[in-house]
Amino acid sequence: MEETYYSGRNSLKGKIEIWDNAERAKDLIPFFWVFIGFSAIAIISGYFELRLFENFKNEGFADPGKVKANDIRQLVVGIIQFAVYLITVVVFLNWFRRAYGNLHRLRIDYLGQSESMAVGSWFIPIVNLFRPVQIMYEIWTETQWQIKQKDASYRIKKGNLLLTIWWTLFILSHLAGRIALRAAFKEDTVNQLIEGSLASLISDTLQILEALLVIIIVSGISKMETKLAEVVKKSGGNIIVK
Repeated sequence: MEETYYSGRNSLKGKIEIWDNAERAKDLIPFFWVFIGFSAIAIISGYFELRLFENFKNEGFADPGKVKANDIRQLVVGIIQFAVYLITVVVFLNWFRRAYGNLHRLRIDYLGQSESMAVGSWFIPIVNLFRPVQIMYEIWTETQWQIKQKDASYRIKKGNLLLTIWWTLFILSHLAGRIALRAAFKEDTVNQLIEGSLASLISDTLQILEALLVIIIVSGISKMETKLAEVVKKSGGNIIVK
C-alpha cells in the first residue's frame, strides 16, 4: 500500500482503502425501529399509569390489584425497553466509529478528533453535550467532500438543520429522562408520582422523534458512503469488508 500523506480537501490521492460500513448501517436501522416500537408501548403503558395516579389523586383511593398490575407491567416494559436501548446504542456506536474512522483512513489530516473519540465523546461529561454532534457533522460533510473531489457533478446535501434538530431532541429527551429518574427516587406524594410519569412520557416521545431522525441521518450517510466506495474503487483503492 502506497503511503502518501497530504493536507487539504484533496484527500483521495494515492492508493487508499476504507472499511465497508454498509452492512453496519443495514443492521442498525432495524434496531432503531424495534426501539421505536417498544418506546411506543412504553408511552401507552405510561399513559395508563398516569391515569391511575390521577384517579388516585382525585378519588383518594386506588384498587390494590390495579396498582400491582401497573407496577408489574411498567417493570417488564421498562426492562425490555432499556435492554433494546443498550443493544441499539452498541450497534450505533459500531457504525458511528467506522463512519468516522473511514475519514481517517482517507488520510484527512484536518479532522477535529481521533477515531476513538467517536465512541469516547459520548461518555465524557460536558464533552458529550457537543462533541458527538460535531463528529456527526464532520461525517456528513467530509464524506460528501471526498466524493466531490472525484465527481464534480455530485451535489452536496446540507445537513445543518437536520443534525441540529436531532441533537436538540437528544438533549431534551435525556433531560426529561433525568427528571423522571429523580422523581422515581422521591415519589412520596401523588403529585411527585404524576410528575415522574409525565416526565417519562415526554422522554419516550422525544426519543421516538430522535430515533426517527437517526434513521434518516444513518440512511443518508449510508448512501453517501456507498457513493464514496465507488469513488474509492475508481481511484484504485480498496474496500475492506470486516
